[in-house]
Amino acid sequence: MSPAKAKLDRLIWDAVRSSSPLTLCLTNHVTANDCANALLAAGASPVMSLDENDARELAGIASAVVLNIGTADGAQLAAMLGAGRAARRLGKPVVLDPVGAGATAMRLEAARRILDEVGPTVIRGNASEILTLAGAVAGGGQKGVDSVSQAGLEALEGAARRLSESCSAVVAISGPTDVVAEGQKLANVTGGSALMTRITGSGCILSSIVAACAGAAPDRPCQATIAAMALLKEAGSLAEGRLSAPGNLGEFRVRLMDAIAELA
Repeated sequence: MSPAKAKLDRLIWDAVRSSSPLTLCLTNHVTANDCANALLAAGASPVMSLDENDARELAGIASAVVLNIGTADGAQLAAMLGAGRAARRLGKPVVLDPVGAGATAMRLEAARRILDEVGPTVIRGNASEILTLAGAVAGGGQKGVDSVSQAGLEALEGAARRLSESCSAVVAISGPTDVVAEGQKLANVTGGSALMTRITGSGCILSSIVAACAGAAPDRPCQATIAAMALLKEAGSLAEGRLSAPGNLGEFRVRLMDAIAELA
């Protein structure tokens, strides 16, 4: 890999389309519907769960699992740990989305438990979340679940590499320039639309699509992650370019789903 603009990976997307990977999402209440619709648009098959026994059983038949801690409570965290462990025992990819990991002690502890007890295949977060998990910041850099980190690209690449090596996982940071690390290897994904930061759920959607791609290509988690990120960047740009008036956020959300379906 090299730090260059990633193009759509047709091999990965052909695998998604041909296999329609069943993607189990233990995600936050705010964006579950968006994630399900985005997965359908991308050619995958979504299934959602909150119950520990149900989620653990579904992990046995799913192609990949998403663990999103955005609204996790004790019961949902138990379901995430159970489903995640079941998936990893079967060699299936698990994507951790550590939403707001630096915002509260509870969220950070939930993310750490998933890292320690599940061992996710991919960790996908914003700059503040990944910097927090990598131990690069102590407090600050987090406003609710939004990233307010001012770290430069070099610092983000270093944090992604450190976290990737310490967790033996692909690490992906979404932002104006996405960063993907697999050990010391790096790739950047450029493009996209600034409007992505003004709608709810764009990061959750991305993590779900990453899981679908990893489920379709479980032996290539890094390539799958880059493929998902490149597609959402392109979809955001395409959606913004088709707006009837600049800044139409409701229209942008609809056109984003259309663009995902068109490009996948």
